[in-house]
Amino acid sequence: MQTHRRSGFSVRPAHAPEPPIAPVIPIVQDDASLVFALKQGDPRAPATLFDRYGALVQRVLARTLGYHDPDRHDLLHDVFVRALEGIRTLKNPNSLRHWLTGITVFTAQEFLRRRKRIGPPQPPENAEHREAPAVAPEAVAAVRSLYAAMDRLDHDDRAIFILKFVEGLTLDEVAVACSISFSTARRRVERAEERFRELLPEHPALLERHLEKER
Repeated sequence: MQTHRRSGFSVRPAHAPEPPIAPVIPIVQDDASLVFALKQGDPRAPATLFDRYGALVQRVLARTLGYHDPDRHDLLHDVFVRALEGIRTLKNPNSLRHWLTGITVFTAQEFLRRRKRIGPPQPPENAEHREAPAVAPEAVAAVRSLYAAMDRLDHDDRAIFILKFVEGLTLDEVAVACSISFSTARRRVERAEERFRELLPEHPALLERHLEKER
């Protein structure tokens, strides 16, 4: 096809057909459409994923690492990088939330295993000091006991415990998050619960609140 150049621009004859326009993938509210957009490489999809689940990932990281851990902000980035790199392995688009929760927990657990070899982080010298709100001493003691018991779980049991009893996932959702079978998820949840009960016998009310699960 003949074209004419003028002032550095290619001028298409009036009778020439317009080139096809690449279809725009709409990003709507449901996760299935978002997963489709991510797999198709829609440039808007990563930001949509972060906007939708950034707060969830931050909460799970805080519960796994601790709310004042200085490394959790870096891990937030790592979680989404892993999710974007592995999105094609997600078989059920409607399980995006639970799949991402699993990536978050296991990214944090992997980091904790590495950090255990080099010691805990030091707070920055210019860290802002904030006055903690007044809380009943009994509540403070109970929460400290809860997290102390969680810290004594091995990394796999802690991950399963957080998914099931802190984030409130069902056994089916735990299986999806961990990429394991339902029967394996059940066994690992039962093991984590049994171990946790051994570590926290002095707060039965706290136990029942955190170990409440579907029958």
